[in-house]
Amino acid sequence: MEALNKAEAIDSYLAKCKASEINTRARARCTYLPFRGADADAAPSFSKHALPGETIVTMNPSADGGMPHTRPPATICLPAYFPDSKLKEVLRHERLHLDQRKNTYKWSILLEKDGWTPVEEGKIPEEHRRRCRINPDTCWSPYWAWQKRYVPLPFFVREDKPDLADISVRWYDLQEEILSSVTPFSLKAKYGELSASSLEHPFELAAYA
Repeated sequence: MEALNKAEAIDSYLAKCKASEINTRARARCTYLPFRGADADAAPSFSKHALPGETIVTMNPSADGGMPHTRPPATICLPAYFPDSKLKEVLRHERLHLDQRKNTYKWSILLEKDGWTPVEEGKIPEEHRRRCRINPDTCWSPYWAWQKRYVPLPFFVREDKPDLADISVRWYDLQEEILSSVTPFSLKAKYGELSASSLEHPFELAAYA
């Protein structure tokens, strides 16, 4: 719990989720705690895979919908019983997110060269912000624009029954001030066809590459 408490003091991730009505409902059946209880001893611990300076926490299987993620300053959270066959790739992915936190300036330069720029929260209408799934890997810098114009927003597909695993990326056009479900042609021309998980944020795009 110490690593998670330290993380929360830095990024307020759980507080942000609690303050969002749709994110609270999406996590109603999620237990965001390290794995404990009668079955904990039978579950493999992932802490042995931590590199120097890292912490790996084995989480309740339902934590954040069972999705691996990172917390500051250098914590990787993996759900109990995460398959060994996927461990190498997911650790590579999450370590890129840790590096994005640690070396923010370097990543900002790289992303801006690639066509991405950060956007202030106030540039996005509140009616759109409130529909977004909060991502612990990106919540500290959530809004970026492609070509200084198109901002990807990870909307829950169903507002009435939000599911953490069920999102669709919408694009907010800063110039026209309209929302679209169509991925910008210029982005598709550069990166090709991408999943919603990759499209939702340039940090994810880089981590999945």
